Amino acid sequence: MGEAAGRRGSPAPGFPGGCHAKREWSDTSLCLRGDVPETGDPVNTLMRTILITGATGFLGSALVASLLAEGHRVKTLSRNDPAGARVRAAAGEAARGFGLILNDRHWELLSTVEVDFRDLRSTLHPRILEDVTHVWNSAAEMSYSLKKILPAMEQNVMASSTLYALTARHARRCQRFYHVSTAYTAGFDVEEVHEALHFTPRLINAYQLSKWAAETNLFQHHQEMKLPLTLFRPSAVIGHQATGWSTGVSFGLFCLAEGILHGKRRNAGQIHLDLKEDARLNLVCIDTVVRRARELLRAEAHRQPVEIFHCVGDESLRVAEALEPAGSLLGLRVVFGPPQLEVDAEIHRIIKKNKPFADSTWHFRTDRLKQVLGDAYVPQSMNREIIRRSMMHFLAHRLQELAQEPGMATALAMP
Repeated sequence: MGEAAGRRGSPAPGFPGGCHAKREWSDTSLCLRGDVPETGDPVNTLMRTILITGATGFLGSALVASLLAEGHRVKTLSRNDPAGARVRAAAGEAARGFGLILNDRHWELLSTVEVDFRDLRSTLHPRILEDVTHVWNSAAEMSYSLKKILPAMEQNVMASSTLYALTARHARRCQRFYHVSTAYTAGFDVEEVHEALHFTPRLINAYQLSKWAAETNLFQHHQEMKLPLTLFRPSAVIGHQATGWSTGVSFGLFCLAEGILHGKRRNAGQIHLDLKEDARLNLVCIDTVVRRARELLRAEAHRQPVEIFHCVGDESLRVAEALEPAGSLLGLRVVFGPPQLEVDAEIHRIIKKNKPFADSTWHFRTDRLKQVLGDAYVPQSMNREIIRRSMMHFLAHRLQELAQEPGMATALAMP
């Protein structure tokens, strides 16, 4: 189902919700509502300058907000955003979704550089990289269609490799280049997935293929340029564990929920999903992904010149368990099996691109990530309530969008 980011550079228009989270971080500089120091100012004894791509996407915006809250300088590369308004809006939504309070002092740490990812050599000036200490490359073209393989290769492979080369050449202070890939570069017909390069994976879409090619390409680049490299592979990312926040983009598990929502729009009381209900999904919350990314910036023991880490949930859920909250929230009975009615066929067309992923079960090893993070590795549990919060936020966001369509305002609502 891929890493979560929305389409390349997609905005993060979250649906604000209440924050009732317990404190999950030890840093006094990263606080949830009700936990903020009186000054609200950034507190950081070791300031870094972190370059982030994909800052308007799901993971990128969450990284920006969290790192600003810690008091780090953040530089973002963005398209068609000369004043940085889209980046700031996305980071602001992410901060609210995480329960973070960012004041003017935090925002002063953020800068946005407009670039053309198709021509980074001409549009990314070397001086921008001079003080960069780390890079998090999370920009991605998320299209599945093989008709879009060229744009996917252009962004996910060529732009990533060019950025790595420019960083290695001009960012003398840079300690490591983190590239956000996906756990699903393993491909299909494999059950146990190790934190290693995959040489002959069976891949089925442009996103998978281009992400796999980017991994192998960056690995080869490292042999020449030597800048330490980490390939960071999330599984299917869902909303914040405590608040449910996500950007409202229909990817991964949310694509399946979009299918169920279509049944609601068609006034169905029962729908059939052509999925294997006993297949097991690996889901990881966005705050877990961000927390582990932040901990990697601090980790020093057991580091290697080239690293590959899986960032995944520590518990898997049956497909039926993962989708039950969506059906319950929408007042629909969800049955698993071949389409029976036209509405089922319509739903199948919505979810079919993610069906091969939902029907497969992978076991992702995390030995290396656990070794590097040590005691900072916090297992990610997964249960119905976590899924329900994530689904509630996503569906509320989508229902609000749909309510703007003519004739839909009274036709859609969660029971």
